[in-house]
Amino acid sequence: MPLSPDPNQSALPTLSNIATHTQEVFGIQPCQWQLQVAEAILKGGHDVLCIARTGMGKTLTFWMPLLFRPAGIQIVVTPLNLLGKQNVMSLVKAGIQAISISSETATPANFQAIGAFQYRVVVISPEQLMRPEGGFEKLLKNPLFVSWIISIVIDEAHCLTEWGEFRPEY
Repeated sequence: MPLSPDPNQSALPTLSNIATHTQEVFGIQPCQWQLQVAEAILKGGHDVLCIARTGMGKTLTFWMPLLFRPAGIQIVVTPLNLLGKQNVMSLVKAGIQAISISSETATPANFQAIGAFQYRVVVISPEQLMRPEGGFEKLLKNPLFVSWIISIVIDEAHCLTEWGEFRPEY
């Protein structure tokens, strides 16, 4: 099990480096705005808000930082299980270990694997994220695990106002 993220990996890549590596790994040439969002996430220290129309490539903006923080974990909260599964399949295809946690997959074995750093990306439903005494709450109480978090992404945030009444965890 790793002790802590390597502080030498905190050097900020140039936008050109981000673009080149993204093209190599994902086969996608990112737009300037996507590069700027990824750079802001990599800088850290501040919340980053990305608003763009459907199909514009918001997901790529939070995948790109993974390429430059190999000793890190990203948490993606999404209310849509199908979208979470699709994200995991795309990440695994690109060679990035990922898991989708929903009511069907929220097993002690999966949370143990997450805590053992077997996954770089954890896509999780709001209900599993907020479950009292659940597997994810236990992970968040582990300082080592928390030290490895690159970012926590709220995907499909427009659903907050639409679904907040019948999905209070979201």
